[in-house]
Amino acid sequence: MDAVRPGCGTVDETWCLVVEDGEDLDRVIESLTCVADGVVGTRGVREEQRDPAIAPVVVSGLYEPATGVGEQLVQLPSWCVLPLGPDLPRGRHVLDLRSGVLVRQVSSGDRVVVDALRFASAARPGVSVLRAAVATSALVAPPASRPALLRRTPSGGGVVAVETTGVHGLGEGDGATTVVERVVVHQVETRRAPSEAYARARLAAAVGAGPDRLLEEHRRVWARRWEVADVEVDGDPEATLAVRFALFHLLSSTSTRRAESAVGARGLTGPAYAGHVFWDTEVFALPVLAAIEPAAARAVLEYRLRRLAPALARAAAEGRRGARFPWESAGDGTDVTPRSGVDQHGHQVPILTGDLEEHVTADVAWAVWRYVAWTRDDAFLAGPGGRLLVETARYWPSRARVDEAGRAHIDGVIGPDEYHERVDDDAFTNLMARWNLRRAAELVAATTGRDERRRGAPTAPTGPTGGGWRVDGDEAAAWTRLADALIDGVDPSTGRHEQFAGYDRLEPLLATSLGPVPVAADLVLGRQRLEHSQVIKQADVVMAHMLVPDEAGPGSLAADLDYYLPRTAHGSSLSPAVHAYVLARAGRTADALAMLRLAAAIDLEDLTETTAGGLHLANLGGIWQAVVHGFGGVLPGSAGHDELVIDPHLPDGWDELRLGVRWRGVPVRLRLRRDGAHVACPAPVVVAVAGGRQRIEPPGRWVR
Repeated sequence: MDAVRPGCGTVDETWCLVVEDGEDLDRVIESLTCVADGVVGTRGVREEQRDPAIAPVVVSGLYEPATGVGEQLVQLPSWCVLPLGPDLPRGRHVLDLRSGVLVRQVSSGDRVVVDALRFASAARPGVSVLRAAVATSALVAPPASRPALLRRTPSGGGVVAVETTGVHGLGEGDGATTVVERVVVHQVETRRAPSEAYARARLAAAVGAGPDRLLEEHRRVWARRWEVADVEVDGDPEATLAVRFALFHLLSSTSTRRAESAVGARGLTGPAYAGHVFWDTEVFALPVLAAIEPAAARAVLEYRLRRLAPALARAAAEGRRGARFPWESAGDGTDVTPRSGVDQHGHQVPILTGDLEEHVTADVAWAVWRYVAWTRDDAFLAGPGGRLLVETARYWPSRARVDEAGRAHIDGVIGPDEYHERVDDDAFTNLMARWNLRRAAELVAATTGRDERRRGAPTAPTGPTGGGWRVDGDEAAAWTRLADALIDGVDPSTGRHEQFAGYDRLEPLLATSLGPVPVAADLVLGRQRLEHSQVIKQADVVMAHMLVPDEAGPGSLAADLDYYLPRTAHGSSLSPAVHAYVLARAGRTADALAMLRLAAAIDLEDLTETTAGGLHLANLGGIWQAVVHGFGGVLPGSAGHDELVIDPHLPDGWDELRLGVRWRGVPVRLRLRRDGAHVACPAPVVVAVAGGRQRIEPPGRWVR
């Protein structure tokens, strides 16, 4: 067993999550200690647990019909079950983030009854391993392999699971131990039938390699990941664990091996939200992946690209042009947002987000731009990524209303603040639409210019044709005019944005008056009073400063924070990390750190009592962004610039922030202090520090 002990035998508090078994915490522990390989996620169920309330295994990108939610991720029984007695004492889980291994140990007195290790192979996605040393007296039957499991879905896809279990004994009498070695293969196909023969061939290869070699391969992959991605806060082990925990589950829930990656709101850690894909993926998870695992980010974008046709069809069905992406997406890209739900009083209430929360269309376009900013994947932007950017821009002119004064409005929407429905000129939605229009127009102009120079022609009536898209120059000019005309709600005298038209006339309630945040304002105030108050669910205007600061206007940041922060209930798990990010950029580092700790507590302490259904993947992405982008100030330069911006704002107690990113294909390690930054790189990179551009040659140097 020594060969398969976790990398933190003495339990490094910045690399290991240690949780004690507790009957009322089983579901939460299962989420926290999930192991996944980007294809299959296995929750941290106890080996003796045979009938958990929440399915222990979920499969990425494979959906089946489900009552009330349209479609849900395929869920499978646990492959970790052992025939153990029902009266085992409670034990503890140790999740080693460094090596991606979960260990569970159960002791009775001074004797170890169960010493089990499992992992989902990062080197061979779909292959999982369990090795357990069990007191023979605790077994009620010999452990055995299950027959092959096959599930099919209406899409034509499916999953086949095959396994083999080896058993041998150690010692005799009361001290006898049975060692169980189980290898399982889940072969997943989203559009065709899975092959049991192929799965068995993979299983034979894995069994031939043996658990020790499989673990060694798995650890090597995680070591390579951490070499690029690791984040460490010198002086704050709590923050270090939080961001490493976030990175571990983000990387575990996404894939670099698949052509597309459907990343649901809870990743592969649980079935909540049925595995539906929201804006969470593009706005919170993708920026992390673009900076450290570009192939995984590209797979996330491919999920949307392969569902562009349904987005075009929906816009057309509503009498619009271009593409409108769904609020909740699953298998085929049509909207699967539930039409109603049950409130706290047991009453059926309509769910309007699927009809009215339209900013997701611009959010998807923003993700394309962010991916290209980190990778400089110009071929993608000239081809399918450019088409997505263009088709989303085409939606907004057909959606906007222009008044007699020439001002443009977007009426009847829901912004990120879902406490207020069917509002006009939501600032976040309008700013994102404006950004979408301008970037698409710039892309057309830039690509047309390249085409003209290539042909030697002085003018060209049409834009680019690469990737199957073509834009007339007049259409692109109209996008720019509409962007200029869109109302953004900013008051020139104060620099503050009004969240939506009429917001300032609502009852001036503060969320801070309702109790400590996060607060369930809908329960405290009731739905009707809440929607007529200024209490908001989550970062809305403030979030525009995170995504599109140039559109929001840097001069409005302080005014918007001062006004909206006390009005924000943080009723969504997305909110605290956004505020940590923006507060850090505003130089309010103590407040930012408090928000970062709040974000970390959402799952690590089950702050909102919702972690049982799976980890909040967007919050995990937000934690990384708050640390790297917010406190570290490490971001791509603005459009048209090739430098990596470094502008740290470190809070008291953080002596040094160490982190890694992959900039334009070059792995870069940074050590950030208040007085400067050390840049380490194997190839030249250009950075911008304190407003100045500098070229850093290998192996790197300090920049003061």
